[in-house]
Formats: sequence, C-alpha cells, structure tokens
Amino acid sequence: MPLVAYRPEYRIYLDEERNHLMYERMEELTLAPDLPHYLPDIERALKLVKPGFTLLCDLRRTLGPNLKVLPLFQASREMLQAAEVGMIVEVHSQQPSMRRLTQMLRRKVALPTQQFTELEEAEAFLEHFRMGIACEQ
Repeated sequence: MPLVAYRPEYRIYLDEERNHLMYERMEELTLAPDLPHYLPDIERALKLVKPGFTLLCDLRRTLGPNLKVLPLFQASREMLQAAEVGMIVEVHSQQPSMRRLTQMLRRKVALPTQQFTELEEAEAFLEHFRMGIACEQ
C-alpha cells in the first residue's frame, strides 16, 4: 500500500481501490512530547478516501498510553466521524491499558469500532464487512 504519512511515531497507508486506510502506531509514540504533523497527516489521508471507508489501526507496538497527545487522538476521531468512516478495526497487544484508553475515547466520540488482538482476525473481519456492504449495493 502506498504511504500517505511516514513519521517516527506512526505510518498511514492508503488502499485506494478498497477505500481503506491503515494506521500503524510505533513505539516512539509512547514517549512523544507532541505530534505537530499528526492532524495534518490525518486530514491529508481523509481527503483520499470516500465516505464509508474502512480504517485498520495497528496499535500493537505502542508500549502504553501517552496522555500528552490524548487531545490529538480525540480530535482525529472527530475528523474520522466528519469524514463518515464506515468501520474502524483496532488491533491491540494483550496489554489492557491501550484497549481501555480507546474505549474511553469511543465514549467521547462514538464511531463504529471493533477490537482484536490478532491482525489476521481484524483483516478477516474487514473483508466480511466489505462483502456485506458490497452485497447491500
């Protein structure tokens, strides 16, 4: 998949044919004091997809929550909502703290989201989700 954003803390990839974004969070985000390019990168990625797009968030490398950038995460969820995301699939490590953080964010900005601990299960879910959408059209 072509890269939309490549930062030490995260990567964003685009699959234009499937109207799909992949967000990969890196270990460096755990200690980042700020993320000056984060929201502009999200905005640029969202301009490349159509309403109903899917988003796979691979969060397995994150070492723990970074509360300093929590307002950015909430703002990005609001941007996803405005862009009419069809489904978000999060892949977490077995560490429960990150799942709790994303659950808290979901309560603030409700988005269709499923959580997994295995990438393969998340990808399979997305394929079934896309097939269901295709059958409805």
